[in-house]
Amino acid sequence: MSPKIPRPKAVPGFTIERRSACGKIYTTVTLSPSTATPMEVFIRFGKAGGCGSAMADGIARLVSYGLRSGLEPVDAFKALTGIGCHLGANTCLNCVAESIGIVLEHLKTGRDLNDLIEEADFAALNQIGQGADHHEI
Repeated sequence: MSPKIPRPKAVPGFTIERRSACGKIYTTVTLSPSTATPMEVFIRFGKAGGCGSAMADGIARLVSYGLRSGLEPVDAFKALTGIGCHLGANTCLNCVAESIGIVLEHLKTGRDLNDLIEEADFAALNQIGQGADHHEI
């Protein structure tokens, strides 16, 4: 991996709200000002505190470190996709992966984020009904 690039004082980004089996999850993906590619991920649960929030913070730090050190954003998406738990397929990490995927699709196509979120919500409802475990981009 390349050396970690320094973080500028201000960066643009997108915050995506998703609903998981654990409740609301907010994923913020910030962009590098020089390349307009994802450089950081922040994860917050709708309800603060607990082990889940601490784990999410640790995962976000590792993903951010990777992105700032040369990890391809699509590889971060793939690494988080399909991780299940006792609550089923609509897990916290799948929601984070979906949010990263939505931002990547927006950056690639220029499509409206809210339209992409609605499509992801519709697809998630269909997959839950069909018993699917994960999403692909």
